[in-house]
Amino acid sequence: MTHEALDRAHPVEIAALTPHEHGRQVRIERPGTTPVVVTCSGQEHFEEVLHRERPDIDPGDDQQVHWADHPGEWPPG
Repeated sequence: MTHEALDRAHPVEIAALTPHEHGRQVRIERPGTTPVVVTCSGQEHFEEVLHRERPDIDPGDDQQVHWADHPGEWPPG
């Protein structure tokens, strides 16, 4: 799934789990600049990226963080 396919209603969008992928695409809106799209391998990696790009957003805030499916699940490492 490309970042264009993600829902843009939330500042943080986490793409659907995809078989045989090693991570999930995460799109983070950054005020005043272009969004960043990163493939995160797990929750810790996601939280590191989110803290760096948007320290104002809590990774558990479902009003700002949207999971396409299976919230909190990451592909096996």
